[in-house]
Amino acid sequence: MKNCLLSCLLCLMPLCMVAQDDELPALREGLEAAERAGNRDSMALACAYLTEYYAYRDADSALYYGRKGLEHARRDQVDPYLPLLINYATAYANRGDMREAVRHLLLAYGESVRLHAPAEYKVAVLTSLGVCYRRREMPDSALYYYKEALGVLEKDGSYEDRTHLLASIAVLYANTSRLDEAEDYARRAVEASAKTDDIDMVFYAATTAGAILQRNGKSEEAATMLRPAIAKARAQQKPMFVLKGMVYQIDCFSALNQMDSVARYMEQAEEVKRQLPENAAEVLGYEENRYRLLSRMGRYRESLAVQQHLLALRGVNAQTPVDRLYRDMARNYEGLEDYVHAAHYYGKAYEAADSLHREQVNADLSEWSVKYETKEKELEIARLTQEQLRQEARALRWAVVAAVALFALLCGMLYYFLRRKRVRKEEELRLAQRYIDGMERERSRLAKELHDGVCNDLLGIGMQMQCLSPGEEGKMLPMIERVREDVRHISHELMPPKFRHVTLPEAVGDYVARLSVPSSMQLSFVRDGSDEAWQRLPEQVAYEVYRIVQELLSNIVRHSGAAQVEVRLSLKGSWLELTLADDGTWKNDASCPAGGIGLDTVEERVKALGGTLSVENEGGRQVRTLVVACR
Repeated sequence: MKNCLLSCLLCLMPLCMVAQDDELPALREGLEAAERAGNRDSMALACAYLTEYYAYRDADSALYYGRKGLEHARRDQVDPYLPLLINYATAYANRGDMREAVRHLLLAYGESVRLHAPAEYKVAVLTSLGVCYRRREMPDSALYYYKEALGVLEKDGSYEDRTHLLASIAVLYANTSRLDEAEDYARRAVEASAKTDDIDMVFYAATTAGAILQRNGKSEEAATMLRPAIAKARAQQKPMFVLKGMVYQIDCFSALNQMDSVARYMEQAEEVKRQLPENAAEVLGYEENRYRLLSRMGRYRESLAVQQHLLALRGVNAQTPVDRLYRDMARNYEGLEDYVHAAHYYGKAYEAADSLHREQVNADLSEWSVKYETKEKELEIARLTQEQLRQEARALRWAVVAAVALFALLCGMLYYFLRRKRVRKEEELRLAQRYIDGMERERSRLAKELHDGVCNDLLGIGMQMQCLSPGEEGKMLPMIERVREDVRHISHELMPPKFRHVTLPEAVGDYVARLSVPSSMQLSFVRDGSDEAWQRLPEQVAYEVYRIVQELLSNIVRHSGAAQVEVRLSLKGSWLELTLADDGTWKNDASCPAGGIGLDTVEERVKALGGTLSVENEGGRQVRTLVVACR
């Protein structure tokens, strides 16, 4: 992101030298791979990288790749569309075509607003617009866009944005001969550049500050500041920066009257100049410096030729303020003793310097200085507030992390306890089932022993007694028969019918019909549901419910003293409901033990079925209700 903006940040400077380094082949290979894949997004991104590379090396190549990238870039997303558009505008500025640069920068700003782009895009575009308008000799428009950039920078902006804006404002003040204010802004730009790793911003701030310091009579300090900046530009193979630094360095050596150094740097500057477009800002700056040196050496006509070339660029890509250019031309004509032309250009210089427009610009600059001082203080307060908010946010994040960790721990503990409870319940169910299975096996064994042993023995005794004389067996035979029937009945209770052949209502109905009850008790059985539905009831469920009916009904008959007893079986969807209601009087005494083995067995069976058993009093009746899932 930062690199995408560099081409519009550094005063829209040109560069045409193609440095063959390790970076360029990789960038070209990336574009070729994207073209082979036919991926438009990848092609646009690869072109964006190439425009960044050529931004300070070759303006024509930057234009070529910028145009190609814009053909493939999506217009509905910021990257890489907006960086391509900005770099495309920058390439025009690097060629000296300020009108096209302004047109594309205005388009880029409109697109940044439409796409809700980050503030750094808007600050870069607005500052670059100010630079372009300054170079077109429209300082009021330049000042307007600088103010707009500052307004955006107040809300959000990086030290790179701050460096660019401060240095650009310093140039504007220097061009209006307000050198003390220009120096102040230039030093602030250097301070801001020290807080960023962007070497281009560091160079831009250093060269701007060096130029202004030299004009303000501080040549030695300016030379000291410019020397490392030029060395860095050479190391990065950026002739644009090299030439710009050399121009300012030549001014410094000239002011210090070190003409040998001036000659040496002029010779080197001529070599670097040939690598750049003739209307590039750095070339024009060098030409301005050259005409001054020529004038100083008394070569007035050569100096005038350079000045006429610079004068032709007025309103397009001006390097020197026009009033100063007119004044320097007048001095050259004066050196040639052409006093008519000298007077003419002196008049034009005073006219330009004293115009109402210039007075208004100076007034605006004075107002700007006051406002900027206030804004800078507000920005510092805002930065401190933002830092405090970041610290509070950091503390809040740690609090959230701690809360999440605590919540996770509580969830883990809850899961552990619930799992233990479930395991314990499953173990209880297994134990209950084992208890019931053992009891059923014992009941089956007893039923078989009673049926095959005692019943048969009683039958044999009865048959032998029939062989006795009528007087001897008359009293014993009925008693033995009754005992045999009782034993048989007990055997059947212990071994109920197989539910493969009968339904649960049929088995319960048969049991109720055969159950011996007191003559004062009325026992009834009611069933709901079709035979087909009851036939689908699992055999194990039917068996357990049958045993529960036996136990509960046995307790009611023995202990309740009820006159009315009702047994009801119902199927309601996937739920089986058993209801036993009686109007007896229950007492918690020896006749109805509260914790008898029978009731414990009922609880174990209910638990094994996963059902619920409730006891309620309704209108003088005690109602026991069993609800079990039958699927």
